[in-house]
Amino acid sequence: MNRKQVIEDIKYGRIYSSTLTVYTALSAIQDLCNTSSSLNSLRKEFTAFAKEVIKARPTSAMLQNSLKEVAIIILKNLKEGRELKETRKAVKEKIRDIMKTYDENNKQASLIASRRLSDGDTVLTVSYSKLVYETFKMAADEGKTLRVIVLESRPGSEGVKLAEEISELGFKVTLIVDSAARFIMKEVDKVLVGSEALAANGALINKVGTSLVALSAHEARVRLFTLAPTHKISHETFLGELVELMEADPASLYHVPENFKDNIKVWAPLFDVTPPEYIDAIITEKGLLAPQAIPLVVAETYGWPPKIQTLDSVLEELGKYGDDDF
Repeated sequence: MNRKQVIEDIKYGRIYSSTLTVYTALSAIQDLCNTSSSLNSLRKEFTAFAKEVIKARPTSAMLQNSLKEVAIIILKNLKEGRELKETRKAVKEKIRDIMKTYDENNKQASLIASRRLSDGDTVLTVSYSKLVYETFKMAADEGKTLRVIVLESRPGSEGVKLAEEISELGFKVTLIVDSAARFIMKEVDKVLVGSEALAANGALINKVGTSLVALSAHEARVRLFTLAPTHKISHETFLGELVELMEADPASLYHVPENFKDNIKVWAPLFDVTPPEYIDAIITEKGLLAPQAIPLVVAETYGWPPKIQTLDSVLEELGKYGDDDF
């Protein structure tokens, strides 16, 4: 697998879903394990790749959480003096367990979400989300009749792909421009969106435009649900870190003519933050949660106050094991 290509695909948004982005990165790490000639080589290559991937998509809590789990396993094997063969096996097993857990969590969250959709509902969504698609697929399997409104979701227009896939399920789909969200909200019964990350206060980080959809839904008293299994909680935000929001290549939005380059600046944010007060419920594998319940979920795993290692701290420790240690 070409790891440079993987990083570019992630950086430029060629992989739409956060889940698919993480699985692609983990598959590249598995390939890295297979091709590394020594434990030291694996350590160096993984550390470099992890830093580049996070730099390419810093917004994804799921990506940070999964890379941290793999980094901890490599570090543990280094400290215990394990051989390359043993470390390869441990990393592959960890990746398999991560994907299995994520699949199970996603399936359960989508199942719970599908139960919130009633026959005859008009549901609005934005961007592309594998979990949102799976929710509609389950609703279709249950024989529900739904009308689905999908925002195109520029820059990137990922909503177009989601609209096509949902239409194949047999639902009536209306694809609209992003700026029509408030205009059409009077026809909407529920809003269902995916997630890139959840912050410590229950705020939602998702594709840009989600916050405006949430504001319009709040104004119109339309309930908004976000599909966000617990592996999308940004643990770093509990330590005071801020989620870094990605930006698209300005040229993807507008190519500035030469004679206007000094006067026109193009800015194309990819994600925005939706305040917790505009979210009616967060749908996780554990059930529906209020945004205020996110700290309780973290406390179940890490205690309170939470004892959390950041990905940066683990990678920094991993980097301390120099060539002389082997």
